[in-house]
Order: sequence, then C-alpha cells, then structure tokens
Amino acid sequence: MTTKNMLENIAADLRPLAVPLDQLRADPRNARAHDDRNIASIISSLGRFGQRKPIVVNRTTGIVLAGNGTLTAARSLGWSHLAV
Repeated sequence: MTTKNMLENIAADLRPLAVPLDQLRADPRNARAHDDRNIASIISSLGRFGQRKPIVVNRTTGIVLAGNGTLTAARSLGWSHLAV
C-alpha cells in the first residue's frame, strides 16, 4: 500500500500532518470516557466523511490530549495514520 492510499481517509489539506498510529498513545488520564455507542458514532462518521480535523497530541510523548475517541475509532477501522 502506498503512502497516498494510507492517507486517503484524511482530508487532503490535513495529509501533511499525518502521523502513524503506532506513534500515538491514548491518554490514560483522559477526562472523557467513550462508551461503545459513542465510539460507534465516531467510527461511522470517520467511515463516511474521513478525518476532517486534526487531533491534538503532545509531540514529545505521543499522548493524545484531544481526540482519544478518534484514535480508538481509527484503529478500529484499520487506519494507519491520523492528522495531528
């Protein structure tokens, strides 16, 4: 799979911000717990529209500060990258 294909689910203007998912870690102290229904909604939205806004990540630690649900959903969809 080419890098372009790996990024096809990310809006074109966000692709330069793409980071491999294996470099990202969910925040263990995330204040917002996502239940199965919420994650299913995010999965549905990403599947239909793709990623349209970046998540927020601490570049030093790779911990997601905003977008933990999006990270979980992207992994469920088998995505390899997210824009951060």
